[in-house]
Amino acid sequence: MKKILVSSLVLFGSLSVMLTGCSQKPKKVDLGELKTLKDSASYIIGYMNGRQMSEAFATQQIDLDKEIIARAMYQTIMGDTTGSLTQEQIQSVMQKFQAEAQKKQHEEAQKIAKPNREKAEKFLAENKGKEGVQTTESGLQYKVIKAGKNDKHPAKNDRVRMKYRLKLLDGKVIESSFESDEPVAPTGVANFIPGFSEGLTLMTEGSTYMFWIKPDLAYGDNNSPSIPAGSLLCFEVELLEVIKS
Repeated sequence: MKKILVSSLVLFGSLSVMLTGCSQKPKKVDLGELKTLKDSASYIIGYMNGRQMSEAFATQQIDLDKEIIARAMYQTIMGDTTGSLTQEQIQSVMQKFQAEAQKKQHEEAQKIAKPNREKAEKFLAENKGKEGVQTTESGLQYKVIKAGKNDKHPAKNDRVRMKYRLKLLDGKVIESSFESDEPVAPTGVANFIPGFSEGLTLMTEGSTYMFWIKPDLAYGDNNSPSIPAGSLLCFEVELLEVIKS
């Protein structure tokens, strides 16, 4: 899953906030002020970069003072470098901030992961006794829904064309390519999470399998809005073609 990349904030365009020159306080832009193409383009650049930064605050849960960011950006845009931090100071502060942000992220992920792992363990313990379900040495559980048309298995260094549907344990669909006319583009077996790669090597061309992948064979305790930390992943996979390397 994605980790907080504080440095990415520095890369966002420096025209994201329009402020008054005297007070350096945020001021809403009246669209009626946009008299020329230059005005409109300036507003759009500021708006798009501001929205990108706003989304980063929301999705990555970055705890920063937005007003100070806006004032510092205004200062930089206007060419005022008085009072600027040295490169050494910048590196020191950002390293400490990033370490603290990662620590908080890890602690929050652990809280989310614990109940999800408990649910995963309970499900897998019950699921392994169901008809047709098999468990590999690694702990991957799978079931053959439809047998393949031949005995052509993909190896770790091969590529595959397939369709798949990913659900969480509560039935929420995260991704699905079954509704598309086109399968997933040919992808290397080794490029997937460990449990999915292992499952593919068990399949034969033309088969459809169900995979139940425990957290340690998937994303572990990494946390994201779509896949919470400690999640068990449920895949339905149709292997359309094995492309030998």
